[in-house]
Amino acid sequence: MKNKFLFLILICACLTSAQGCKKDDSQNPTQTINVSISSNQTYQYDLGSFGDEEGAEITKQASHFLISKTERVIESGKTLYTYIPELNYEGSDVVEIKTERGSDGASPSTTITTIIIKFTVTK
Repeated sequence: MKNKFLFLILICACLTSAQGCKKDDSQNPTQTINVSISSNQTYQYDLGSFGDEEGAEITKQASHFLISKTERVIESGKTLYTYIPELNYEGSDVVEIKTERGSDGASPSTTITTIIIKFTVTK
C-alpha cells in the first residue's frame, strides 16, 4: 500500500512538472498586416530598432518577388523589410518575419513576434 501511494505521488509530481514546461504562446504574439500595392510598386515596412544581439529574419519567404529582404540601416539603427513583386505580377503573396527583442547580450531574446504581411498586388 505504501509503495502504491509513493508511486501515485511520483506520477502527480511528474505531471505537474511537465505542465510547467509547456510553451506559453502568449509571449510570442503574431501580428498580421494586410497590404494592397500596385504591380511593380516598392513596399517598405519599418520593423524598428534592434540591439546587437536582436534582429529580424524572414522565416517564410514570399513566392512572387523581385526583392523580399530585411536589412539594418546603419544610420538610423532601424531594420526595414522591403518587398517588390515580380515584374507585372498581379495576385496575392505572403511573407513571415520573426523579430527578437529583449536580449541583454548574455541571454536569449525574451520577446519573439511573428509578423505576417499579406500582399494584394493589383494592376
